[in-house]
Amino acid sequence: MNRRCKAIPVLFFVSTLLWFSRTEAATLEKIRFPYSPIAWNSLPWWMAKEGGFFEKYGLDVELNYEGASSVIVQAMLAGEANFAGLAGPAVVSNVLSGGDVIQVAAVVKTFTIPMYSQASIKEVGQLKGQKVGVSRFNSISHIAALNIFQKAGVTGVTLIQTGGIPESAAALMSGNVAAAMVPPPQSVMLREKGFRELVSVRQFREWNIPVVENGVAARRSYAEKNPNVVKRFIQAVFEGIRQTYENKELAIKTLAKYTKLTDEKLLDESYRFSVEALSKDASMPAEAFVALVDQMVSQKSIDATAAKKLPVSAYYDNRYVDELEKEGFFKKLWQ
Repeated sequence: MNRRCKAIPVLFFVSTLLWFSRTEAATLEKIRFPYSPIAWNSLPWWMAKEGGFFEKYGLDVELNYEGASSVIVQAMLAGEANFAGLAGPAVVSNVLSGGDVIQVAAVVKTFTIPMYSQASIKEVGQLKGQKVGVSRFNSISHIAALNIFQKAGVTGVTLIQTGGIPESAAALMSGNVAAAMVPPPQSVMLREKGFRELVSVRQFREWNIPVVENGVAARRSYAEKNPNVVKRFIQAVFEGIRQTYENKELAIKTLAKYTKLTDEKLLDESYRFSVEALSKDASMPAEAFVALVDQMVSQKSIDATAAKKLPVSAYYDNRYVDELEKEGFFKKLWQ
C-alpha cells in the first residue's frame, strides 16, 4: 500500500511534465520554410534550427530544401509557405507579376559565387566568344556573371543554363564551357583539379556592388498581419548567424549534416566563406534593388514599363528590421 502511495506523486509529476511539454509544443507557431541552396549560405537557417533558436522565439520551423527560387515563390503564392530563404530576381519577378513575396531581411549582401575557368584562360577578356555556365537564367549566379562582364567591359559571351551548381562544375570539367559560376564546396574540387579562380569573392567585395544575394522572404499580406512572427523569425535567424561566427565546431558539424560532406577541407572552405560573407546587418539597401531591376530590364527578363510604375520599396520592407534595431536587439546580439 505504501509503495502505491509513494508512486502516485511520482506519476503525477511525470504526467505534469509531459503535459507542459506537449502544451509548449502546441503553442509554437508552425512555419514551413522552403529554401535554397544546399550550401554554406543556408547556414543561418540550419544553425537557427540546430541551436534551438526557432524554438527560443516560439517557432516550430520545418525546413524544406527546394532546388529553384522560382519554385519556392510559386509554393508561397499557392499558400504553402509564408516565409522562405531566397533573394534576388525571383522576388522582383513575382512582385511585377502581381505577387506579394517580398524581402524582409538580408543575410548575404555581396556576390559570393566565384567564376572558375579553364586553366588556359587568365583574364575575363578571353571569354569573349566563349560559353559560360550559370545555374539558371535570372538566378543569382546569372546576375553575378552579368556584373562581371559589365565591370570588365566584355561582350559577346554566350551564357549557358546548366540547371544547378553541380551541373555547372561538371560542364566546366567536361570542357562544355570555358568558365562557370561555382561556389564551395564544388569550387574547392575545381581548384584542386587545376581550374583557375578567375573572379573571386574578394574581387566582388572590392567592386562593392550593391546586392542582396540571400535573405528572408515573406508574403507581404502575411507579414503585415503577423509582424511579431516576422520579427521573431528574423531574431532566430540572426542568433543562428551569431552562433556561426562564435562556434566553428557546431557550424562545421551542421554543414556536414545538411550538405552530407565528409571532406574536412571542403567543410573548412565552406565555413570560411560563411564567416566572410554572412551579414551582421539585416537591412536591405534600396540601391541593391534598383541595380537588380535595371539589370533585369537590360536583359529583357522583365518589362521595363511595368518596372517603372513600381517604387523600389515594392520589393522589400525594412520595418521589421528597423523595429528590432530600435528595440536594441542587434546591438545586444553583437556587443
